[in-house]
Amino acid sequence: MTKIYMRWGLGLLLLCLMLSGCSSQFQNETIIISAENDTSEQMQHDLSPVQVQKIYRLPEENIDRGYWWGWDTTNSIVGAFKSSGYPEQMMLRRLAFPFEQSETLSGDMPEIKINNNQMTLSPDGLHIADIRITRTAATLNLFSIKDKTTAKLDSFSLKDQKYFQNMSWSDNSQFISYLVLDADEKNQNSLRIYDTKAKSVKSYTLNDFNNGDTLLDVRVSNDGRSALIKILPSDQSGKATIVLGKLVDRHFETKYTRQIADHQMTWIGNDQFAFLGRDGTLYEYDQRNGELSVVLERVTAFEFSSDKRFIAYKLQDEDIVYVGKMQGRNVLYNEPVYHGILPLNMKWSPDNTRLFIQGPKIFANPKTMPNDDSTEEPAYIIEFE
Repeated sequence: MTKIYMRWGLGLLLLCLMLSGCSSQFQNETIIISAENDTSEQMQHDLSPVQVQKIYRLPEENIDRGYWWGWDTTNSIVGAFKSSGYPEQMMLRRLAFPFEQSETLSGDMPEIKINNNQMTLSPDGLHIADIRITRTAATLNLFSIKDKTTAKLDSFSLKDQKYFQNMSWSDNSQFISYLVLDADEKNQNSLRIYDTKAKSVKSYTLNDFNNGDTLLDVRVSNDGRSALIKILPSDQSGKATIVLGKLVDRHFETKYTRQIADHQMTWIGNDQFAFLGRDGTLYEYDQRNGELSVVLERVTAFEFSSDKRFIAYKLQDEDIVYVGKMQGRNVLYNEPVYHGILPLNMKWSPDNTRLFIQGPKIFANPKTMPNDDSTEEPAYIIEFE
């Protein structure tokens, strides 16, 4: 009987050892959580809203003869290019899908002189604002790309020492803003804003600036109640500064100032705007609570989509154009979409399905030398799934 119990004991012991070995082997297999995580991350990457489907290189014949302004539809871009028959003038041209051959826009087109850079395309791609300047006056015209017609919107005197400086559209294509400056009497400087819906113009005094300040650029919010003005201050030579102001009682009232890099400033909403700091940090400022937030770091160029849901950007010391999806102040996914270009010009299509980029070629390896003309600025359209 004792031998039988010993045999049963030995059997149970062996069975426990076998189960223990199996249990140990099973635990070692289930520890491979990282593999599951990798699969999950891969699935998340596959489900990313930023997936490149195709890249189009635009015709090279246009690169050295003009520049593309932006999108007039979801499937075409427009720009201004030198005319072969009239080299002193530029013609409006459209390049439509599949982006192989451009065509001239006919109709009552505004005549574009080579030295006239006071033309801007509306963000919705429907109109072109044009300032025509003579020795004594300036006239704001609006050219309809669809109807091929031109309408006169505003005119103002440039007598004495007055001159025109910059023009821009609000993001919703409702307001056209421009600076009218006086070289002698700074208290005569003004910001003029034309409302395309109300078909009226308002002028705002700019008395908050010092006599030595140089006003460079202006951007008006979608509600027409706030404006951003970029200046070179008289006391900080060479250091660009952004000035936020409320437009109250025909006067620009300064609410916030900050030094910035010499790049674009962009409204995110009626109360929030984004800008690049001097160290390459992309900030968002909210004038409702005075909160300054960091969006990205080490940025050299950026462009938000029209609905602010996506951002295209390039980082310092990299030759990559990234695209990310905005969630609040966070940038998700951060997918690389193109290598080897410095994107000096980036424009999103109205439906966010395509991104236009143009700029000189750059190389991750500084020892790499281009084989072709280094002044070339190729243009591409990146199409997303």
